Amino acid sequence: MKFYCTIFLLIIFSLNANSSSVSEIETSSNISSIECLEVLENGNMINLIDGIYPVIVYKGHSYFSQTDYMGGNKAYICKSKKKLITN
Repeated sequence: MKFYCTIFLLIIFSLNANSSSVSEIETSSNISSIECLEVLENGNMINLIDGIYPVIVYKGHSYFSQTDYMGGNKAYICKSKKKLITN
């Protein structure tokens, strides 16, 4: 009986292990400077692409930002916005 209970618990835990994954849907490539500033100030930065191009997650969206140098100043430009969906 213990054997069947153990198998049953293993099956339940293994089904929940990978039940939630995240995918992205392209929503917009035109991001206003005000929205970009809000994302840069309040978002969570993740280095996903070779550690060079930061991806910022904010309010259920992921923003791809590019670093640009204007003279001696470093500037960030938000290039694309994708909606995060839980599967």
